[in-house]
Amino acid sequence: MPDIHNLAQIVNDGGIVAYPTDTVYGLGCNPYMPDSVEKIFKLKIRENKPLPLLCDSLESALKIASFDKISLKLAEEFWPGPLTILVPLKDDSLKSLTRGSEFIGLRVPNHNDSLLLISECGGYLVGTSANLSGYNSNHSASSVISQLPDVDAILINDIEDNSKESTIIKVENGEIIILRLGSIDSQLLESIL
Repeated sequence: MPDIHNLAQIVNDGGIVAYPTDTVYGLGCNPYMPDSVEKIFKLKIRENKPLPLLCDSLESALKIASFDKISLKLAEEFWPGPLTILVPLKDDSLKSLTRGSEFIGLRVPNHNDSLLLISECGGYLVGTSANLSGYNSNHSASSVISQLPDVDAILINDIEDNSKESTIIKVENGEIIILRLGSIDSQLLESIL
């Protein structure tokens, strides 16, 4: 089983890795390597749906994207944790992830292994679910391998089967728009405001 340092080396060399998070298994690569990003689109058989990005901290997220007051409050409250926030992208070198959108989905996971891996990869790691597009998310290394046998390495640390994907939100005109309901429900989000 490759350790986190070896996995980070594979990512930094342009490889694709699968790793556990606080929600489901993630599929990652260096977001600054467009060829690696394209490999993830091909592996997942994913059309032009943008890829989310995991960060090792809110500070790292603030370097690459713009947060309004509400987005920032939600990030401070729910990160690390299962909330993905769509925010305007500031770093044009990450455009291969967004497929033409001005927004990027960011999240800081609440999982020691994934945070350590993201840190060793320079603070950022593509964080899409490790499954074929249209299929259910995976909670075990064996199910990832059976669906995506061409990943370069996998960190084995299975996740509880009942864990849900992250909730995805976007703030528009001071309102929280829920794009995907997951681990965090709408009442909890609204209660923060």
